[in-house]
Amino acid sequence: MIVVTFSAQMAQRRNGLVLTLRGELDVSTSPCLLNAVGAALAGGLPVNLLVDMSGVRFCDSHGLEALLEVQGRVTRTGGRMELAHVNGRVRRVLDLSGLSRAFIIV
Repeated sequence: MIVVTFSAQMAQRRNGLVLTLRGELDVSTSPCLLNAVGAALAGGLPVNLLVDMSGVRFCDSHGLEALLEVQGRVTRTGGRMELAHVNGRVRRVLDLSGLSRAFIIV
């Protein structure tokens, strides 16, 4: 039995929210990401979101799809989403898929 741990923790910052992700972002964990963001956007107000990816060890196509969904939700509120600390395998997957151009990466 393989146990995959994943966490998505939201924190307030001066000009928006920081979402810190840890673990593997895949088909089984992407709903956790979507739920965390859904709660933060429930008020319908514009939200600027910085997604800290430093703790993400793996991301598959479902994880990429979830990130695109989050970006769409944030954009629809009038906010902006940025990915930070995108390194290693995750950066390679974004580059190979061409999706590194779809996100603001800081």
